Amino acid sequence: MASTSVKVGGKNLTLSNLDKILYPRTRFTKGQIIDFYTSISRYLLPHLKDRPITLKRYPDGVGGQYFYEKNAPSFTPP
Repeated sequence: MASTSVKVGGKNLTLSNLDKILYPRTRFTKGQIIDFYTSISRYLLPHLKDRPITLKRYPDGVGGQYFYEKNAPSFTPP
């Protein structure tokens, strides 16, 4: 499992499985999705600030099983 480290907001993050296909029909990878959200973050984040969030998680891609994550983990940034 290849991984890479990046620094975001003064915190070190380890990103792994960047070549994992998340959207089989379009062949979008986890790395491409991260790149997309990074590129739009300055526009998206102001709309998410101070809002509750529920995530629908797909550990094995959109064709696999999913679960809802309603409580943010302790390491979630403010």
